[in-house]
Amino acid sequence: MRPSSALLLSVPAILAAQSATLDEGRLDPAWFGPSAVFQASKALGFQWLKPGLDLRHRTLRLKAWEPAAWLLGRRATKDQLLLGRLERTLVPELAQGLKRGLRGSVPVSLTEGDVILAGRIVDAVGEAEDALFSGAASLSFDLKLVDGDTGELLGAFHDTLRGLNADILSSQYARWCEHLGRSLAPAAAPPAAAKPAPAPLPPVFDLEGALRRIEGLKRDGLLGEEDYQALRKKAADKAR
Repeated sequence: MRPSSALLLSVPAILAAQSATLDEGRLDPAWFGPSAVFQASKALGFQWLKPGLDLRHRTLRLKAWEPAAWLLGRRATKDQLLLGRLERTLVPELAQGLKRGLRGSVPVSLTEGDVILAGRIVDAVGEAEDALFSGAASLSFDLKLVDGDTGELLGAFHDTLRGLNADILSSQYARWCEHLGRSLAPAAAPPAAAKPAPAPLPPVFDLEGALRRIEGLKRDGLLGEEDYQALRKKAADKAR
């Protein structure tokens, strides 16, 4: 089998192995494609950015999120209710958080743009009646950044947020969106200006060589005593 064929056949196995281990099965790499190699992130859960990503002179367009994927199986009514309460705010909160994090470095729009940010919920757990003692609610979601012209994957993100109730999850999500904007902002920054080269140091004055040349001029009869002494003094002053 040719090496290229073996590599193509191994991709599904690699994705399946990742899917079983990342975030306890809530992260399905197949939704992002083989380009994304996820790394754990303190602020964003799991993330991947295309090396050398350049967002200068581009605009982010936020798409409506896909229907919930329920990767761990459809949940109970309380979980469905949590999702229903939160999902209408997900895209507006994402837009606001990105704007705060990007600080104007990349325009964010709901209707136009050449870089698309798509998302989906993959799991949700609503708070139980005894949420204070049971560990409470959670929301798991995916986001991917895609070139609108070529379809190339530019970034991939996944996280599971946990809190006592929907209000706390909503607050955590708003902060998460701002962190996402901050993580993308460096890709929109202009390249750092090159530092000017340091000025060359002046050459070191060769006093001994100058004195030898003056002695040679006097020896050849080209300098009188007064000129000889003046040149020696001038050379000594320059050496200081």
